Amino acid sequence: MTTIDLRFSRPHPAQRQVIATAARFNVLVAGRRFGKSMLGIERAAETMLAGRPVGWFAPSYKSLAEQWREMALTFGPVTRKRSEQEHRLELLTGGSLDMWSLDSATAESTRGRKYALVVVDECACVRNLLAVWDYVIRPTLVDMQGGAWFVSTPKGRNDFMAFWERGQSDEWPDWASWRYRTDDNPFMPLSEIEAMRRELPTRAFEQEVEARFIDEVSGALWKLKVIDDLRVTSAPELTRVVVAIDPAVTTTADSDETGIVCAGIGADGQGYVLADASGTYTPLQWASKAVAQFESLNADRIIGEVNNGGDLIEANLRITRANVPYRAVRASRGKATRAEPIAALYEQGKVHHVGVFPDLETQMTTWSPVDDKTSPDRVDALVWALTELMGRGISWSLE
Repeated sequence: MTTIDLRFSRPHPAQRQVIATAARFNVLVAGRRFGKSMLGIERAAETMLAGRPVGWFAPSYKSLAEQWREMALTFGPVTRKRSEQEHRLELLTGGSLDMWSLDSATAESTRGRKYALVVVDECACVRNLLAVWDYVIRPTLVDMQGGAWFVSTPKGRNDFMAFWERGQSDEWPDWASWRYRTDDNPFMPLSEIEAMRRELPTRAFEQEVEARFIDEVSGALWKLKVIDDLRVTSAPELTRVVVAIDPAVTTTADSDETGIVCAGIGADGQGYVLADASGTYTPLQWASKAVAQFESLNADRIIGEVNNGGDLIEANLRITRANVPYRAVRASRGKATRAEPIAALYEQGKVHHVGVFPDLETQMTTWSPVDDKTSPDRVDALVWALTELMGRGISWSLE
């Protein structure tokens, strides 16, 4: 019989504890790199290989596309039929997998689907999770009396926390929940944990590594509820699109990230955050990444902060694409002063995130200009992009 390598044939002790004490509805809260998504895949695989149907729900189409590629590759050896358009696999065992994006799945689109198990990955990023569960996901489990797994790193005190609390309460006997830190994965190098402790703002470390449901950060300019309430699944016709770069000062393994954020403005005068391509790159890597975003989004211009990078930003961009439209910007005022007017645009309901950007939104809601002196690279790039598009009257300077 054909076998498949699911890469979790030997779950680590914390994963084994979760599997051994599971209930019908299960909520796993865990830090980054704990192995929560792989555990979800393992639960899905067991059900599918037993000949039963599984539904997998992702918070956005982008994350769905990434997970679909992994699923299709993993289950390829035992797949009988595969539909790229429907994101559906039918296995030789009789089991099946339907993958859904929760920024487009509705009660109507899932009507008639029957699952023995559903997995909701990174569900802390799902807007109105309780309503999505009640009206979209839960009805798919009725016929087969199916179970569910909710797996995610926390993201503030939202509906995901309410689900975790169900698993901790005797009043919800069908529910179980667990909370594990990143270092509960024994394969995670402690040196990486310590590096994140040094580099991340305290609140971000508590949330992303220690898996804590943290309160709103005192002094943070953005609130998750505001971002969530304004979130959209698609942008209208845009009149301008820009890519903003906040380059890291150094290029070692311990360097800050280079912020690369793409945004547009619609004919309605509203701002739309389209992509966050930030990461730790060499200068030529971030230049290539920025140009790739420029081309894929049919942008009008690339904006680069030159306080640290100077002429090298334009030089690196020109190496990648000689004729790319570029404008240099120089910070003449502090980060908080530049960020506050943009945060005010969110409060006024004028900026929308098209999809979910977990790392950007974590930085936005955990960086306090009062208490946190780190350089918020993603936030800086966001501020430059939206200032270019919507910042008439905001004090800033051009090279």
